[in-house]
Order: sequence, then C-alpha cells, then structure tokens
Amino acid sequence: MKSKNAIKTFSALLICLAIFGKAKAQDSTKVAQPTEVKSLNKIRLTLLGLSYEREQKIGKLTTVYTGAGLAGTFLIEYNYNYIDGGETKTYFDLAPNLYAGIRKYYNFENRIKKGKKTINNAANYFGLDISSYFSPLIKSGNISQYNVIDWEIGITPNWGFQRSIGKKTNFELSLGPTVRINKYETYYGVDGRIGFSFLL
Repeated sequence: MKSKNAIKTFSALLICLAIFGKAKAQDSTKVAQPTEVKSLNKIRLTLLGLSYEREQKIGKLTTVYTGAGLAGTFLIEYNYNYIDGGETKTYFDLAPNLYAGIRKYYNFENRIKKGKKTINNAANYFGLDISSYFSPLIKSGNISQYNVIDWEIGITPNWGFQRSIGKKTNFELSLGPTVRINKYETYYGVDGRIGFSFLL
C-alpha cells in the first residue's frame, strides 16, 4: 500500500513539475511587443478584391498607404410604389482600382498591457480612404445606370483593425460610411472590407 501511495505522489509531482516547467518556458520565450507602427508591404485578399498595398509609417502611431488591384462593388436597391409594389435591383462589378489613405492607430498600449500582440500593426485605427474605380472588367445586374459608368471615386472615413496571425499574415476589417461620385450622380452607402493581408 505504501509503495502505491509513493508512486502516486511521485507521478503527481512529475506532472506538476512538467506543467510548471512548460509555463516557465513559455514565459521565457515571450517577445516584447512593438509600441509603435511599422511600414508594411502587403498582398491583400478581401471578400471582393485583390490588391498590393504599401503602408508607410509617418509617425509613432500613424501610417499612410497606397494600393492598386481589383475591387468588387455590390449594390442592392429597393424601390416601392403603390401600383407595382416592391422591386429589388442588384448590381455587381469587378474593376481595376487605385486607392490611398491614412490610418491613426489608437490602442497599442492597451493591447500590450493586456498581453496581446501588436506585431505587424495589430491594433485598431480610424482612417480615411480615397479610392478610384475604373471601367469594370466584369459586371452584372439590373441597375441600368451603372452599365455606362467608366470611372468613379469613393471617399470613406472608416474604423478598422488588423490582427496578426503568425509572422506573415494579418486579418483585417474596415467599415465606414462612403460617398461615391461618378459623372452621372453622387450616392451614399456603407463601405466595408474584410480579408487577409500576406506580408512581403
């Protein structure tokens, strides 16, 4: 009986030492997180687009960026009248685009205090995005006025965040109200981007 208790005690001690040793090893490999942004080169794959982007540091927590690629636009329009009832129209296109903007990150210190990553600009930001869309390569839908548009500009103040997934990948999301201007009209909506950035 005594030998069984000794084996149980010895086993429990070994398990505790293994757990403690693993925890200490993890603590010793903790990397100091950056306290300011850095410049990044990215290939961005979003829900409706693919682009190359350069995010350039201009201040401790501020970056400007420029990019080029293909961007998708998806619109839904609902009209209702008493005679015909409701009608829903949709439009989708995939067009070359150029864009530029500025981001001001604001929660680096809070993330570090909470033990979260800030590597590769993994933080929240407020920004302003200006995008130029050219003649679509692919288009479909039944909103007729969009069949003749060959150029459009979008201006979007936005809120967003980046989160680091490994050393070379970021998850990104941005969202904000937008105004789109073309030669026929000005219209308002919501612009959002969600996807991944692969760092070069």
